[in-house]
Amino acid sequence: MTVLRTVLPIGALLVGALVATALPAAAAPESIYLGTREGDRGYGPLSVHMFAAKARAVEAELAAAEHGGNAIERGVLEGVRDFYAARNHRTLWFSGGEPLPRTLTLSRRMQAADEYGLDPSLYATPTFVQRLYYDPERLAAADVAFSRAVARFVTHIASGRLVPGSVHELITLEPEQPDIGEALEALAQTPSIGQVLAAYEPPHPQYWALKAALAELRALGSEEERIVVPDGRLLRPGMSDERVPLLRARLDVPLEIPQGDGADELQLAEDTERGADPEATPDLYDDALVLAVETFQEENGLSVDGIVGPRTLFALNGRSRAEDIASIIANLERWRWMPRDLGDFHILVNVPEFMARVVDEGTIVHETRVVVGTPRNKTPTFTDEMEHVVVNPYWNVPLSILRNELLPEIRANPYGYFARHGYEVLALIRGRYRLVHPGQINWYAVNPRSIRVRQTPGAHNALGQIKFMFPNEHAVYLHDTPSKSLFSRDRRAYSHGCVRVHNPMEFAGAILPHAAPEWSVSRLEQLFGRQERQVNLDVHVPVHLAYFTTTIGPDGALSTAEDIYGYDRQMTDYLGS
Repeated sequence: MTVLRTVLPIGALLVGALVATALPAAAAPESIYLGTREGDRGYGPLSVHMFAAKARAVEAELAAAEHGGNAIERGVLEGVRDFYAARNHRTLWFSGGEPLPRTLTLSRRMQAADEYGLDPSLYATPTFVQRLYYDPERLAAADVAFSRAVARFVTHIASGRLVPGSVHELITLEPEQPDIGEALEALAQTPSIGQVLAAYEPPHPQYWALKAALAELRALGSEEERIVVPDGRLLRPGMSDERVPLLRARLDVPLEIPQGDGADELQLAEDTERGADPEATPDLYDDALVLAVETFQEENGLSVDGIVGPRTLFALNGRSRAEDIASIIANLERWRWMPRDLGDFHILVNVPEFMARVVDEGTIVHETRVVVGTPRNKTPTFTDEMEHVVVNPYWNVPLSILRNELLPEIRANPYGYFARHGYEVLALIRGRYRLVHPGQINWYAVNPRSIRVRQTPGAHNALGQIKFMFPNEHAVYLHDTPSKSLFSRDRRAYSHGCVRVHNPMEFAGAILPHAAPEWSVSRLEQLFGRQERQVNLDVHVPVHLAYFTTTIGPDGALSTAEDIYGYDRQMTDYLGS
């Protein structure tokens, strides 16, 4: 991914502008009026010619400015141009040839941009050390450059440095952009710059908690060396593996070797009986270590099975402090993409956590495990509104699944396949899709786009007995599933992109009182059968399919999830840490 890192030569512009310009004594004015309110109060008259010269210089500077093809920088530049045009191209940040106090304060705040998880070099300004005498071109360059830095800073803290779709095309969030003119005007007027800037940051508690955690991590001393257990095959009780000594060290479980009274012979006999190499006893995943792993799994909300797989390894190894910092920065960026108003009552699906939560006035009223898309068939990231639920849904097989997965099996045995799986086929006939018998289709020559295959309602249906609809460009939704066994796994990325809900009727029970009070779970269950039924919601419910790999728990502890789609890695390459 090629993303333009835009660092304007603000320093060069301002340093040049701040160098004192020697003027003949007779020509040097007694005072310089720069068109600011402070100038109105503190300086003498300025000729119309001088005022016009500065305005022309600002206008020319803005006309010559470039955004380098960066979409976010384009918006910044357009906002700055509109702002100056509305004020007749008067300068803003200097008075009497010197930077105003608020200019210096704002400059210092931008140099502390790393507190926001941003890169201070993007907002670089020089040290203001010399008086700026009258020079329209240098003054214009300095003022415009500083305004662009401020506008960029506000934009980045409000809506992010990255266009979401540049990370992946399935991230279709549209961050709310700040009004550049309002921001510049407010920051030029306020005595409380920090308060104004804070108003442009995301209002979400998780954002502020992550920002605080970032400061805490950066304030810590040197990091202790971690014990990292490498990836490998599933480690099951009784197996021998060269990683076991590291696992013992990680969980602080010493190796116990029987001593004396024939104990060594007994240990040898037991090892031989279960097929273990008696010379590899330190590598044996024995009962004591299994118990320690199970305890760790229970404490970390994992499936307690004693099997060391990818999720258990991820939790065991954790992340280095640098990795935590990088992930927090990536997650702060993603919070900037989210809608400012999530909705007083809303649904948040956190994809890498494999969890869905119903939130009412900031309180989680229901949460459930979910199955999400595989890394190859990612669940998209976006926001929409749930409008209705469908009981006894048909499953309309997506074209990609029909072409790549179903057709090869159908061709092997068309009649048996349709009967066994409860599928129907519809063919495009005279402009409409009509139900036909599978035997009427030439499955070896058919164009998949000319037919539709669907699975009839019932317990066998891939969508189960209910689906929750928020119509969207990705054609994904939340739904039931007959494949319940996957919910017992820690890593639940198995779908083609839709989100499978563990206990869908309990999930419905948490939504209905708010969205459709006249409906209840029992009333929905009375509709179960072979006929598809739609129930419209009286109140639409915002649904947010999000991707947060680092969160702050109720106890203030940092919680991490596996970066299953690699978004953190991509974003860190650009954002840095």
